[in-house]
Amino acid sequence: MIRLQSLTYAYRKGAPVIDGLTVDLPSDRRLAILGAQQSGKTTLVQLLAGLITPGSGSIERLARLSFPAGYQRGFRMASTLGQNITFAAKIYGADADEVIGFVADVTGLGAMVDRPLRDLSVQDRMNTSFALTYALPFDTYLFDNTFTVGEPDFRAKCLAMFEARSRTSGMIVATKFARTASQFCDCALVLIKGHATYYDDVAQGVAAYEQSLPVAQPKPAAEAPTGA
Repeated sequence: MIRLQSLTYAYRKGAPVIDGLTVDLPSDRRLAILGAQQSGKTTLVQLLAGLITPGSGSIERLARLSFPAGYQRGFRMASTLGQNITFAAKIYGADADEVIGFVADVTGLGAMVDRPLRDLSVQDRMNTSFALTYALPFDTYLFDNTFTVGEPDFRAKCLAMFEARSRTSGMIVATKFARTASQFCDCALVLIKGHATYYDDVAQGVAAYEQSLPVAQPKPAAEAPTGA
């Protein structure tokens, strides 16, 4: 369980992105955080992960939450790939050799373990960060807009890891896509203008979210060309 009490967050002096949110979120289910662009999805994921501090209110985490999948700010570019993975494994109480082996196997970067992280391509670093997320043991995994990255073969691996982890852990997926929520989640938190409503049935959450979206305006019909 994750308990949010009067949670508020605003950037500088703007209107709150999260405004007085009080709700209990399950930590053992597939929860979609549904919201349109700039609705506060990323902010809420960062608050849950402890990457930013709320302006007011509190978060009680009765489960071990991951960092957002793909998070790279903790990486040290001058350290080797293996050193970076070992550092993360020690922080989260995992066996470093097992985690290194897992990441190397999934990414195919075993030959790069002793090379500085800066020698890896941007895509290889992203693949590494996602593989590392899945390699570490958490009660609940956090995803900001995506849980797969890279080329089709690696995306398939990410999907397989997502499904494998979800059998024993909870998943929280922030997305603006109703189809993603419907396909991969079973409950939803719908964010609208800083406020949120929890739905125990994802179908009800998706319906409420879709009703909140602006109706697309039909394109004006092209005028018939006038001739002389």
